[in-house]
Order: sequence, then structure tokens, then C-alpha cells
Amino acid sequence: KKQEARSRRQEAGGKKQEARSRRQEAGGKKQEAGGRRQEAGSRKQEARGRRQEAGGRRWQS
Repeated sequence: KKQEARSRRQEAGGKKQEARSRRQEAGGKKQEAGGRRQEAGSRKQEARGRRQEAGGRRWQS
């Protein structure tokens, strides 16, 4: 009976580790998504800057 209880505890521990690793994976994915969002934002800013440059050239000519 003691061994059974011990093995059950080990199983529960293993499940906890699995859940933890899954949580870490999810966290990593969130960070990736955040990084992609930042990239998209900087690209938008770049496009805006180019548009302003083009506008400035139009006024000069």
C-alpha cells in the first residue's frame, strides 16, 4: 500500500512538471507574438516616415 501511494505521488509530480513545461511553452509563444506585434508596429512607423518623406519631396519640387 505504501508503494502504491508513493507511485501515485510520483505520477502526480510528473503531471505537474508537464503542466509547468506546457505553461512555459505557452509563455514563449506569447513572447513571440509580442515580438511580431512590435515588428509590425515598427514597419508601420517606417512606412509612415517614408510617406512623410515623399510628401516633403512633393512640396519641394
